[in-house]
Amino acid sequence: MTITPLGRDGRILLSTALVLVVFGVLAVYSASSFASMRVFGNSYHYVVGHLLRILVGTVAGIIVYIAGPRAWKAMAWLLYALSILALLPTVLGGSSIAPVVNGSSRWLVISGVRFMPSEFARFSYILLVATLISRGHISAREPRGFVAIVALALVPAAFTIAQPDYAGSFYMLAVMSGMLYLAEARFSHILILFAAIAVLGAGALMMESYRIERIQSWINPEAGMTDNNFQTQQSCIALGSGGLLGRGLGHGRQQRGFLPEVFSDFILAVIGEETGLLGTSLVLAAFCVLLWTGFRIAERADGFFGSVLAGGLTASIALGSFIHIAVVTRLLPATGITLPLISWGGTSIVFTIVSLAMTARISAEERR
Repeated sequence: MTITPLGRDGRILLSTALVLVVFGVLAVYSASSFASMRVFGNSYHYVVGHLLRILVGTVAGIIVYIAGPRAWKAMAWLLYALSILALLPTVLGGSSIAPVVNGSSRWLVISGVRFMPSEFARFSYILLVATLISRGHISAREPRGFVAIVALALVPAAFTIAQPDYAGSFYMLAVMSGMLYLAEARFSHILILFAAIAVLGAGALMMESYRIERIQSWINPEAGMTDNNFQTQQSCIALGSGGLLGRGLGHGRQQRGFLPEVFSDFILAVIGEETGLLGTSLVLAAFCVLLWTGFRIAERADGFFGSVLAGGLTASIALGSFIHIAVVTRLLPATGITLPLISWGGTSIVFTIVSLAMTARISAEERR
């Protein structure tokens, strides 16, 4: 068996990803050491788990890279069906395998291992849409194909919002929009869809008072610190206190019990506090290189399947990065979205590494 060698863009993509992963390990260790010592009596419990998940993702990425596009297409429907089945227990919630944590049952817990099905669903959706389009089964420019692409996203989005996980559902719909664009859907159809989503989203917002309060706290942070804006306020304090060069690795203060979910949903705040504007800028620059390379691979891909798949996977990483950064900098209300390749979060980092492996293989296919 011969392994297809990496192309130039693939090498740039994976090298940049490696830089971000290494930076992430340092950030997770620094951000989690206080909580790890307090809960487990040592400072490395969380970072060890993080390293194990990186290892799992790397092994999975190698397997996916070797398997190649033909195997991915053959598995597309099966993976999508499995992701929907995995979401079902989270809709019911309150069970031993889908416990309610912080008011939401977004995780599956099997033999002590936590797994987030919505991450799996996003990944399998992108793969399935790229497969169906490339085989000519659907066309986004026709109403029937447009509806099919939307319906395939609405199923996992509805299950995700039932957990409830509104940020995860919004993330799914954003990925759906990106896939419609990549599949060359008609602009008029996309506008109608956006209008319908906006109306339904506004209706969902008005149904619960706590959602309105969260939006109000986000719009008017000067009104004072409340439970709804506490995390974002503390995040901005961390970013501001970092200055130009930061306090130094391991010397941040906000992770010492002041900022909840600090090594997952607010990891960029710790990076800003400990490495300052310089370190944060380097991380953002690395993400720009990663995403630019991913989209260039999509543009140069040999075939519609590779173009749509690489573009969709890269767009998913870009959207996750944007949402995390926007929340940390208070451009968006607080949500539970990790920073790809950086944050502690097993499911996210595994599927991000697998996505990058697929994109790198598409680059390798282009040069053959």
